[in-house]
Amino acid sequence: MSTQEIISQVESLSLSERMALLEAILQSVKAEIKDPEEQKKAEERKQEIRRRRQAFKVRAFHLGGDIQVDRDEIYSERGL
Repeated sequence: MSTQEIISQVESLSLSERMALLEAILQSVKAEIKDPEEQKKAEERKQEIRRRRQAFKVRAFHLGGDIQVDRDEIYSERGL
């Protein structure tokens, strides 16, 4: 099939079908352009981040009784 035949077939498609075709072509080109070495480095960075993550424990604590805050009093002390 020649390029001209492909173009004429694409022109006969609806707008949404042409957009979907463009997206598919874009993804195909992106996959071919990606450098395998860069992909390997990116995967290694992800693995390093996963290895550094550590679980942590949350300790509950109590500060004593509830504290009642009076905004007017606080603002008046600040001169606001």
